[in-house]
Amino acid sequence: MARKRKGSKRQVAYSKHGVPRKYDMGSATLARVIKKIAQLYKEGKRVPKKLIDQRIRLGKRKRK
Repeated sequence: MARKRKGSKRQVAYSKHGVPRKYDMGSATLARVIKKIAQLYKEGKRVPKKLIDQRIRLGKRKRK
């Protein structure tokens, strides 16, 4: 039987743009696109393919 882990889970680090650092990569543009997609999804609206393509394109950039 597996033992229960003591302690708390690691805190998610947020960037200055208000998006988890894992997704942000220090880009304000990428953060803005992620927020817009999240907002549309939460409202139950359609997320345009153009916005998804932009998210993918920005997310593929190399880290500095």
